[in-house]
Amino acid sequence: MVDGDRDKTSNHARGGAGGQVCEGACARTQGDAGGLSSFALKMVAIVGMTANHAAYLFDAQLPFAARCLLYAAGGLTFPVMAFLLVEGYRHTSNVKKYALRLGVFAVVSQIPYVLFLAGDANVLFTLLIGLGVLYAHDHVANRAAFWALSAAALFASLVCDWGFVGVVMIFLFKVLGAGTQRDAETCGGEADGGDFVPAALKTPLGAVAAPVLLVVVADGLPLLATLATGVSTAGDWSLLPFVLYPMVGCTLTIPLLRAYRGRRGLPMKWFFYAYYPLHIAVLGVAHLVLFGTMPTY
Repeated sequence: MVDGDRDKTSNHARGGAGGQVCEGACARTQGDAGGLSSFALKMVAIVGMTANHAAYLFDAQLPFAARCLLYAAGGLTFPVMAFLLVEGYRHTSNVKKYALRLGVFAVVSQIPYVLFLAGDANVLFTLLIGLGVLYAHDHVANRAAFWALSAAALFASLVCDWGFVGVVMIFLFKVLGAGTQRDAETCGGEADGGDFVPAALKTPLGAVAAPVLLVVVADGLPLLATLATGVSTAGDWSLLPFVLYPMVGCTLTIPLLRAYRGRRGLPMKWFFYAYYPLHIAVLGVAHLVLFGTMPTY
């Protein structure tokens, strides 16, 4: 999720969260055999998030090839977490407790985030706003009121990592039915976007691909065009790591999310919540110890 490098080029290259869980009996007990569980997806997101933040904090010290690899891996993080947030919302037994838990860790995480990564609100706040939009979509009967609330939420997300693109991605995963197509018979899931959603996007592949490709179009293509201009006019490849983040990393989440089978996997909820602030603090302190300075953004 990731947005220290909007200053450098893409704000998405700095965030990422590792704490959302697919909650509820349906997620724990049902789902096809094989494929990926939510635990496996969260491990992918944690690896990507750690790589991304290491690249961001140690950007000046890393060789170019390492930066390309780490930023590309970082692109795996937010689409997976947005997807699992929607799964968690669908299956949680208590949305208010889910939101409270997310909010508490967002506040706690803001301390290391501001110290070492960026000056905006961390990505857990983006996920919290997205969760509010999902709840409003299901509980605000007046559609005009819902869209007004959604507009306010998008405005609030502008001060957060990943911003409005992250909230829109979360909403699209829900209305397109991502994560529910495979187990529709057992969990009753289906796309809820109404007639305005094209049929191709209501398929299992379309439901996971469209939200992810939103990032490719909104961030990846403009960065790619800027990179092409720099290379052609001055041989400047410096933007390549940030191009790889959406174009390669985010895109690679499509087959991963497509392979999800609705299983929970190992129940390590609190580890995933705690990992987000802790790994930022560890990386930031490591930079301070190794180089005697605070990371700059």
